[in-house]
Amino acid sequence: MAQLIVLLLLINLGITYQCYRYACLKGYPVFTFTCLGLVPYFNLVVWMYLLFLPDITPFNKQFEYEGHNEKQPL
Repeated sequence: MAQLIVLLLLINLGITYQCYRYACLKGYPVFTFTCLGLVPYFNLVVWMYLLFLPDITPFNKQFEYEGHNEKQPL
């Protein structure tokens, strides 16, 4: 029984790592998707979302390039 629990825990941590990796690669909030990936039974849904969501990294770089990351004066 302990071996099954350890196996399920390792699988859960592996899926969480994949959620972290895909969130980093595609430009989504890493902390949010990693925390959602830690929740058992929900992490498969999050992982599948990250597999099929488009890459938003080019849009983030374009947004920063246009000067929108500067704070507005009061």
